[in-house]
Amino acid sequence: MKRRCFVFALCLMILALCGARTAAGSNMGGDVLPQNEGPHAGMAADGRVWYVPMHRREIALTFDDGPYPFYTPLLLHQLAMEEETPATFFLVGRTVQEYPQLVERILAAGNEIGNHTYNHYALTGLRDEEVQDQIMDCGTLLTQYTGAQPTLFRPPHGRYDARVIEIARELGYRTILWNDAPDDAPKDNSELPVSLIVQRVLEQAKPGGIILLHSGQYSTIEAIPQIVDTLRAQGYRFVTVSQLLADQEQS
Repeated sequence: MKRRCFVFALCLMILALCGARTAAGSNMGGDVLPQNEGPHAGMAADGRVWYVPMHRREIALTFDDGPYPFYTPLLLHQLAMEEETPATFFLVGRTVQEYPQLVERILAAGNEIGNHTYNHYALTGLRDEEVQDQIMDCGTLLTQYTGAQPTLFRPPHGRYDARVIEIARELGYRTILWNDAPDDAPKDNSELPVSLIVQRVLEQAKPGGIILLHSGQYSTIEAIPQIVDTLRAQGYRFVTVSQLLADQEQS
């Protein structure tokens, strides 16, 4: 009886430890990351950025994936209608190759572009050289449009580990994460109600915040006017991520 109780207690301890590890690393792989820095601090010494600590009411819209031949023009039109609101687009290399004219339109509208890898693979499952190739191949493509290597990187699906962060840092990138995400691209491919997207974004908005949205979601495009108008009414100014970082360094 005592042995059974001991085994049962041991199993509970193992399950608890596994659960804690899963909760702590839900957006990462298994490599150890600094424990004294994290989302609560906004930025980390290894180049990760969740938000940019500042007092001024600036905030950045970011859009992952694409460019898409249907959604991207609609999104650009919506942003232009909102007093030409700038945003940061994290683009996938293979679609950049397919739709180069859309990359040009993104930049011509005053937006900036960042590296979202070439194939949009989950990097934590790749070997070091594969991670490097995914980032470098996308960066080489984007450089053709910007004239200089981009410095902003976002890992697909938000999955990373210390190894991925270090490879990106060695290649000259800061890893841009987020503090504000309405989960506008559910895994079941459903469309969230516009009102829910707006509500979630507004609830998490803060000075220096980085909002994660997705280019290929029609509901997201419809939500842009309410998000922008409401935050502007609250005194926020929309800037690119690079501008957000530059303004924090100057403050």
